[in-house]
Formats: sequence, C-alpha cells, structure tokens
Amino acid sequence: MTDLRKKIKILIVDDIPEARENLKKLLQFEPDFDVIATASTGREGLDLARDLVPNIVLMDINMPDMDGIAAANELRRSMPAMAVIMMSVQGEAEYIRRAMAAGAKDFLTKPTPAEELYATVRRVYEIQEQTFRNITINTDEGAGKKSLAADGRETHVIVVYSPQGGAGKTTVATNMAAALMREGTKVLLVDCDLQFGDVSIFLNLKPQATIVDLIKNVDDLDMDLVENVLVTHDSGLRVLCAPHRPADADLVPKDRIPTLIEKLKGRFDYIVVDIPTALDDLALALFDMAARIMLVVNPTLPAVRNTLAVMELLDSFEYPQEKTVFVINRYTADLEKAGITLKIAAIESKMRRQALTIIPMDEKRVLYSVNRGVSVIARDRNQSPAKELVALADTLRTNLSPQLEEQDQTSANQAPKSRFGRLFGG
Repeated sequence: MTDLRKKIKILIVDDIPEARENLKKLLQFEPDFDVIATASTGREGLDLARDLVPNIVLMDINMPDMDGIAAANELRRSMPAMAVIMMSVQGEAEYIRRAMAAGAKDFLTKPTPAEELYATVRRVYEIQEQTFRNITINTDEGAGKKSLAADGRETHVIVVYSPQGGAGKTTVATNMAAALMREGTKVLLVDCDLQFGDVSIFLNLKPQATIVDLIKNVDDLDMDLVENVLVTHDSGLRVLCAPHRPADADLVPKDRIPTLIEKLKGRFDYIVVDIPTALDDLALALFDMAARIMLVVNPTLPAVRNTLAVMELLDSFEYPQEKTVFVINRYTADLEKAGITLKIAAIESKMRRQALTIIPMDEKRVLYSVNRGVSVIARDRNQSPAKELVALADTLRTNLSPQLEEQDQTSANQAPKSRFGRLFGG
C-alpha cells in the first residue's frame, strides 16, 4: 500500500485547459497525491519533468508541437525512473499499442472514472518504486561481491523478435544459437516466452529446472546454482528454459529478467534471447541491452507492415544503424516470381536496409526437425534452410566478434576436417 507520508508527485500534460483542470481537481481529493505542475504541450511537459522530477506523468496522446508518444519516448530514454500513464479519448488497440511501445506503464481512456484513475496512479507508482528499489539494492550488494563473470568474456546479447506469431522466430533463434557454437565459444540460449516457450521442445530437452529457479535467486546467484539450472544441448549450447506451465509465468517478475541476463554476461560469448510477440517493458529493456536486435519477418504484407512499425520504433530510439537487423524467413522464389509474395527488393526498400539473410521455406525439413526435437542444422548443413541458418550465425560472428573468427580460421587451417569450419569467407 502507498505510504501516505510520502506523496506521489504528479505532472499533468494535456493541451485542453478544461481537461487539465478536471484532472487536477480529481487528484487533489486524494491526500497522497500532489499535482506539482501542468503543461499544455509535450515539449513543455518534458521541460517541467526534467526540472521537477515527478513520480508520475499523466500524458495526453494528441497534442500540438510534440505529441504524447514522442514525449514518452524521450522520458523513457532520459528519465527511466519516471512513469508515464498515457491518456486519450481514443481507446482503440492501436493507440494502446503505440503508448506501450513508447514506454507508457498504463493507458487510460478519457473521461476516466475517479476510482480507476486513483487505482492506476497508485499501482503504477508502487511497481515503479519497487523496480528501481531492486536495482539499487542489487547494485549496492554487488559492489564487493565476486561477479559470476569470472572468465571475463565479452558477451554479445542477441534478441530475436517478431511482432507476429508463427513467423518462425524460435526456429531461427534455436538454430542460430546452435550454429554460433565453435570450439572454445560459449553460447547461452534464453527462452523468455514465459507462458508458452517451446525452446526445450525444439531442442528435445527435458529440463528439471527453469528460469523460475534462477529468477527467485537472482540477488544471490552462484555458479553451482546456474550450472544446475542450465541444460546442455548435444551441440554444447547451454539453454535456460521457460517455465514448465503457463501458470508459472507469474513466478517470474519480468523486471528482474534483464538483471538476470546482466549477471550471466561474461561467462558466455553470446546470449541469444528468444522473446514473445508482446512489445512490453521487458522487450524494450532487452532491446536496450542487446548488441543486435534480430527481427524475423515473412514475405507477406501484414508481417512486413508490423515489422516495419517495430523497425521505425527502434530507429526512433536512435540506436546505431547496425544494431537492428532483420531476416526474411519462409521465402519461396517461385511465389515471388508469381507475384504471390512480396519481392525481396521491396521489403528491403521499406526497411531501409538489406536483410541479413534470406531463409528459404522448406516445411518438410523444418517440421521433421521440430517434431523430433532435432535442430535443422543438425542434419545436412549444406542444404537449405540449414545452410542459410549457419551462414546467419557466421555473419553475426564476423560482425560482433572478428577476433573469434580469426581464431576459427587459424584452427581451420591447422585442422581442415574440423566440423566447426566456416562455410564461407577467406
């Protein structure tokens, strides 16, 4: 429950004077609320937020000068401890999606009933306070504690995402992670689909423990616990599996997952994270810490449209251009020639970058692999789509870890029959 001795500082941002005044009057009835200022534009709201540092910003979406989406994006980047609650007379799903993608913690449709307004402000405040209290505690306790990153590896986090289900995201994530394996290279695959994660099924793993067991001990991890929870695939790939049952997802606080991954960094060269389609706070936090965000898209109009929306959102965060990449999955040249699917050139033009790889559709091979719990690349690496999946991993290694590629090339020259030899390059 909110401590009544500590008032929640609130900033109201709305271009309609009557709306600002009505909100202010409603909030002033509650003894634990303190409306410290109001603003009529997004830009004015940003300036006041930086000067006054409120706990909660009640932000209207449609405003002149700078709208609420742009203002919320800026606050998420520059002042992450500040929580934005977006408000609009439009309650359609598209508005809610845009608000959440911009970092808003909740969404209210105007006019909002008083009790709903009060409950939302208090709930968002308490969640935000707890999140940043945990981060502070973790930082303080870890100052004099030996890190899990005992072998000091430089870790590259690769987040695999698709805004649409059925795009083949998990197929790409599991096979790419396995293909990143080389002699001396350590790779961890994390299944962050907490309700319906099926990485363990794709790789024929039967985990005794899951992310639930690590997350509840995230403040006091030790290597024995980590080793007991992670499962080892035949390829040598280490896997942190999703909960056994959908109901167990509630046992995993999403705000602790980035902390867990941060603590596992340094023991692996690559951490591949398979995340669900929801574009929520967890996804945005993982995007921030990623070296590469890999978007998986099929060559269909709905898939391209949704992926483009995500791409534009990520570009608005001013990430380096090379951080966000995409792969085209389930491509069929005959269907493109017949005009049934979108042309590769058209997709790349819309995305304003080239696809990192184009993975041909071979449902027979993929279904055979999935139903037997065998990775696609475990069969014939010279056949599509295994060839393209291995090439994708090689491209990432070249871009992210050129020193590892040099070591691989030296090893290949000394032992040309090694199964870890590169597919291409000189």
